[in-house]
Amino acid sequence: MEALTLNTFIKAAEDIELSKYKVLAILRKYSEALHKNKLYPALAELISIKNELELLIEQMSLFDAEFVLNLNFAEFVDDDDNSFFDPIEYDENDLQRVFEFITWALPEIKNAISEGKAIFDFVDDNIELSEVGIMPIYKNEGYFFISDVKNELLKIYRYEMSLFSTEDNPLRTLKSKLVDLISLKAPEAQSKYDLKNMLLQKHPDLPNPAVYSFETSLDFPFVETILPVAKRKLVRTLAQ
Repeated sequence: MEALTLNTFIKAAEDIELSKYKVLAILRKYSEALHKNKLYPALAELISIKNELELLIEQMSLFDAEFVLNLNFAEFVDDDDNSFFDPIEYDENDLQRVFEFITWALPEIKNAISEGKAIFDFVDDNIELSEVGIMPIYKNEGYFFISDVKNELLKIYRYEMSLFSTEDNPLRTLKSKLVDLISLKAPEAQSKYDLKNMLLQKHPDLPNPAVYSFETSLDFPFVETILPVAKRKLVRTLAQ
C-alpha cells in the first residue's frame, strides 16, 4: 500500500487537484484495510503523517515557510542521486496553496484515524490479559500466550521489553519472537500452567520467566490487529 509522505504535501502546489486525488485514493485504501479490521500498518502510518503535518504547519508559522518546505523536501532526494539538489522556488501563492492543502487534508486524515482508534479500542476491550503462576520481580523478559482464533492456534511468544530515554519521555519497545504453536483443540492448550512448565524445560536459559496469557474470542486478522493490540496492552502492563 502506498503511504502518505511529506513529499505528497510539499509538492502539492504543483497540482492541487492531482494531489487531492492522490491523498483521497490513499485514504480510501487505508479505509478499506480498516473495514477489514486490519489496523496495522494503516493506523500507525496515519498517525505518523498527521503528527508530521501538524509539526510542519507549526514550523511554517514560526520560521521562514520557504526555508522549512525546502528543508523537508530535501529529505526525499535520492541519496544515490549525485546531481546537485536545486531547491524549489516557492512564491507566496505556492506557500499559501501548500498551507491550505495541508489544512484541507488533516481533517480527512483525522477521520480515518478516529475509525482506526475505534477498532483499536474495541479489540483492546475484548482481549483479557492475565498472569500465569507466580510472577518474578523482573518482568521485562518472559513469555506470553495468545489465541489466533481465525487459525485455531495458540501462539507462544518470547518477549523482551527495552527502555530508551529521550528528552521528553521514556520510550518502551517490546521485541517478541514466536517460539511455539499449539492447536487450540489440543489438551495441552487448556492448561496455561502446564505450558509454563513446558517452557521452563525447553528453555532453561530463562529459569524464572514472567508469563502472561491473552484471552480473546475475536477472529480478527491476527498479524495486523490482534497481535499488535495485545503487545500494546502488555507494554502498558509492564510499564505500571
